[in-house]
Amino acid sequence: MAKIDLKICCGMNCLAHGGQELLDLVEDNPKYESFIDLTCVECQNTCGERGYNSPVVVINNQVYSNMTAQHLMKLLDKLINDLVAK
Repeated sequence: MAKIDLKICCGMNCLAHGGQELLDLVEDNPKYESFIDLTCVECQNTCGERGYNSPVVVINNQVYSNMTAQHLMKLLDKLINDLVAK
């Protein structure tokens, strides 16, 4: 089964604005372990310069900014349900 490719920015700005909470959410939730390939990436200079706000995550090559734990859980749960349904 394919996995969801999740990259969370670990730059100081993203971590300070909720990125650490996002990392903890995914790392501490066993239901995500078999479905998600999690990577903590260095800052890609996406915030501000390209119109995005921190924290930034990339899910399957789609950039999301100003991410909250609640929104990330909704996105991941939907993607996991789609994977399981295949």
